[in-house]
Amino acid sequence: MTLLRPSKRMLALVAVVVVVCIHIVFYWKPAELHDVDGMHRVDDELHRAGDELHRVDDGLHRVTDRPHDDTNGPHTEFPSLIHHHMPIPLSSHWSLLDKLFGPPTLATKCHDIPIPSYYWTAKDAFTPAFVALPNAQPIQVGSTVCVRVIVPAKPQRASVVYTPMPDTPWDSILIDMVGTTNNVSVPVRLQMTNDVRNTRRDDVHVYEADVELRDADEYRPRGYIEFRDAEWNPDGGLLPVDYVPEPLYVPESARVEAVDDGSSMYSLDRYLELPLCTDPAAEGRWIHTDMLPFDPHLVPEPENHNLVWLPYTCRLQRITYTDFASCLATAYPLMHWYGDSNLRRSLKKIVSMGDWCSFNSTSNATETRSCLCEDYQDPFMPFDARYRELIIDIDQTGGQALMQPTEFALVPDNTARVYLHKWEGLSTRNKPAWTQGFDARITPQYGNPQVALISLTNWDAAFSSRAYFAVEMQKLLDYVQVEYSNYTQLYIRTGQYYCCRTDQTPNAPRAYSRLRNAYFDQYVIDAFRERFGHSHVIRIWNVAQVSERLPLSVRKETVKCPANHARAEVVEIENQILMNAMCNYFEPYVPMEQASVGEEDDLETDQ
Repeated sequence: MTLLRPSKRMLALVAVVVVVCIHIVFYWKPAELHDVDGMHRVDDELHRAGDELHRVDDGLHRVTDRPHDDTNGPHTEFPSLIHHHMPIPLSSHWSLLDKLFGPPTLATKCHDIPIPSYYWTAKDAFTPAFVALPNAQPIQVGSTVCVRVIVPAKPQRASVVYTPMPDTPWDSILIDMVGTTNNVSVPVRLQMTNDVRNTRRDDVHVYEADVELRDADEYRPRGYIEFRDAEWNPDGGLLPVDYVPEPLYVPESARVEAVDDGSSMYSLDRYLELPLCTDPAAEGRWIHTDMLPFDPHLVPEPENHNLVWLPYTCRLQRITYTDFASCLATAYPLMHWYGDSNLRRSLKKIVSMGDWCSFNSTSNATETRSCLCEDYQDPFMPFDARYRELIIDIDQTGGQALMQPTEFALVPDNTARVYLHKWEGLSTRNKPAWTQGFDARITPQYGNPQVALISLTNWDAAFSSRAYFAVEMQKLLDYVQVEYSNYTQLYIRTGQYYCCRTDQTPNAPRAYSRLRNAYFDQYVIDAFRERFGHSHVIRIWNVAQVSERLPLSVRKETVKCPANHARAEVVEIENQILMNAMCNYFEPYVPMEQASVGEEDDLETDQ
């Protein structure tokens, strides 16, 4: 029997173990990292260790005369926040390396990827908050990438009066996955991981989210911590805290490529093949007009940075206000609208047939204060913004408030009628109280409408505590149940997106924050769905996500508007989303001039 000569192979394996263990013992001490330079020194040492392992591995392959295969090496995120992956092409020795670094991560969903134990030992004095992509290998468009944010433990501040909403985090973290070529911003809606330490104010907090990437590009995480210690939630009369963002450390290796093999339904080249939009909450992205592979006139107008809003799963087309008026007269001749100044700005566009604050407007330039932010004091001929209740008739020439009492339910032919109830949400700012109109009964006076559109959050998040709002919401749900049968579709309009500042209005600062506004929005949506989801058509007009997905630099422009109004170009896009949803809901919308030239046969294929 011939004895094997294992000496070279064994020596190579011993060398691997010795090199790795030496660097682990002497350099890998995350709790002792006192500065970023220290982290970089450790990174360099680990990288040199990786080079040494590659050299030994090459020698091992030469000794054993086996082909070199480095395609399946493990990828590891180190607690030192390294800038480099250390892929180790020792596929035959994974069992050994797994004990040191953990197994290679092949899963894509966060719940399938273990959270490294060293995350929970991070201390703010030694380690900054950082982002981790535990599996950053290329993915197919439409797939998800797991994004984690680790916020190290921080000594408790002297002020502990701020507390989060139920099931919400201590930390408010604004983070997007941003395309390096197309500049598409995909919000990362982080959730607390299922660990009791996330519920403690002064402990490590680990958040994660599965983010779907639907446009082919390389993506990098970008963002920062807005608030810690629940200071994003100035509830119950607490004053807003100054907005002082805290940076997130993003390793250079934190990038992921979304690849399109040509079959993706999300490709811009196939956008015009999509069905027409009927969902006013359809997710989308902003694309610069220069990147469109089709005529920009086939989609709604761009905003002021030449970005157009394109939903992923359906197609928006540009609807004129003349055609929208015809659609309303046919399908929705009677509507009740409840809302604040944001709804007023939307209605100004509608009743002026798009003339208000348009590029072609004879009455307003798009860069005036009215168009950019605040229009309350401006005269507007079709209706007076100071009135709490208005009746507005809309036809193909425009809209006009009725000055004389009328039988509301008797709508003239070829006309749509809107009962507009202006309110400051359900807050105590309403004078008289918002309940007064409902107590006097709405539908006996103003008819049984096809649509009741209800807009909340903006004033509620600003001036109401969560407890007060919950009570008022139950009252509103009871009133809606009395007033509106299942004949009436319920449209729920979200509040405007808010970010990048806190309100510092003297004497009466608004308790706005990005996370607080989003919480109120979701509370409203859930409440209506729970009460009416089985009996009514409920449709969410999600204007918040439209602004949320703008590039961060564009979102920061709203800092100039204390009222948090969307500028007129964005109002136009919000309206186009609503108009497409309403007029494409029962059958595809076709502009009148097209419908008259015999294209009816095409409608059935689009349905």
